[in-house]
Amino acid sequence: MVTRMDLLAEVVEWELGMFQRVHNRGGRADCQERPEAFRLMREITHAVLSDAFVESYAQDLRRGEAEGRNFMTEKYAVMEGQITPFNPDPRISDIARTESAWRDAVASDFPHVVAPDGGDAFRRYLFAELQTYSSATIAAYADCVAAARREDRNLAMERYELLMRKLDFGSLAQREAAIREAGNAGARG
Repeated sequence: MVTRMDLLAEVVEWELGMFQRVHNRGGRADCQERPEAFRLMREITHAVLSDAFVESYAQDLRRGEAEGRNFMTEKYAVMEGQITPFNPDPRISDIARTESAWRDAVASDFPHVVAPDGGDAFRRYLFAELQTYSSATIAAYADCVAAARREDRNLAMERYELLMRKLDFGSLAQREAAIREAGNAGARG
């Protein structure tokens, strides 16, 4: 039986394979040389979403690969304005807007860990990524966002908390305090 963690790992490996095949205008990007960092960031991105999302997205990736598509190439092409957005699903803008607001809230509370000025880039990145999802996967993601709203949860906060634990920084609050203290010590020194 395939576990959620197995499926999540499969999704991340499909994404990594696509990412490694992206051809950048200036050659390979630095981030393409750090697959472990890519794996970690993609794992935390999907880990806070439902089983239904992970299962649907895994199907998208398998289907995309069979069709010769590279979702990462498509995402970056949309981000860079090389191709126009091609998925008209209205839920895409709502998801990107909500996730961006959550990210902005985290950045406001933890500005030493999460760059306060990164919200626009994050929204553009997520909007472009959502372009590659099937209707079923977008529906599953929209359900995750709706459930989080009902439960007064912040999915961006959950991702950053997971990231801090995986990097052995404890919690987001602990990491923020450590960075702030290191800055204060440097200013006093």
